[in-house]
Amino acid sequence: MSAIPYTYSVIRYVHDPAVGETLNVGVILYAPSVPYVGARLDHHYERLSHAFAEFDGDHYRKTRRQFEAAIGRLRSHWNGTLPALLNLPSDVGGVGALIWPDAGVSFRFGPVLAGLADDMDEALSALVSRMVTSQYERPHVEKRSDEAVWSVYHRPIAQKAINKVLRPKLFTTPEFELGFEHSFKNERWHVLQPVSMDYAKPEALQAKATRWLGNAVALKDHPDLGKLYLLLGPPQLEAHRAAYVRAKNLLHKIPVPHELVEENDAEEFARKLAAYMREHGVIGDVDGG
Repeated sequence: MSAIPYTYSVIRYVHDPAVGETLNVGVILYAPSVPYVGARLDHHYERLSHAFAEFDGDHYRKTRRQFEAAIGRLRSHWNGTLPALLNLPSDVGGVGALIWPDAGVSFRFGPVLAGLADDMDEALSALVSRMVTSQYERPHVEKRSDEAVWSVYHRPIAQKAINKVLRPKLFTTPEFELGFEHSFKNERWHVLQPVSMDYAKPEALQAKATRWLGNAVALKDHPDLGKLYLLLGPPQLEAHRAAYVRAKNLLHKIPVPHELVEENDAEEFARKLAAYMREHGVIGDVDGG
């Protein structure tokens, strides 16, 4: 497959336009020849509340949801339509003019930048990792991010056409909200979550597993949640293997339907998931072979 040209912009949160201080919170990517538009916005805003006095988390969540819904509507409108039949913007700046929901201008596009890739989802993941998650303050240094782990699973998933139906999904309760980037609906929502366990220090593995156990406890009675697939990225250091086993033992205690998937089983997982999705009509019989 020849490389596809795309344009992208970093999405920035501007707390006070008069001051002009910003933090990167997402990336939007657009390839008119496909056509493709995708965006990912940060669902974790602790660093924003730490950086800016009087940060309004409710406004941030509302604006983020409006933005993601607008992207979803645009993708649905374009889905299955030949690019020649659409009145497409020339670059990602034009896409922003179509969908931008934030009258308070707390979200802004950065400059229009360009690239080439043969996989738009993979390119978007790499940009988010470089432009957004690299800014996180991490108490435990990751050797690989969750986005890097996702790239391992994404290739067989894309080969089976599963990626075409994956969508962001936000679960909310009165006390809690948690967003997932890669989800599909079969009566209820099934979510694919990459989880890096590749850290510089072994104690970080237990902390990561404990966090996901807590997330699952908070979601265990949510009526929209079907199954949680945790796509694991194991540690590269052999000395961390025992800590990895202990971390997985914690993850097995997750109180929702779940499956732990290992990286060396990524192709088999994609094959089985595609079969399940075809059986339930989520993807067609011709998709993905």
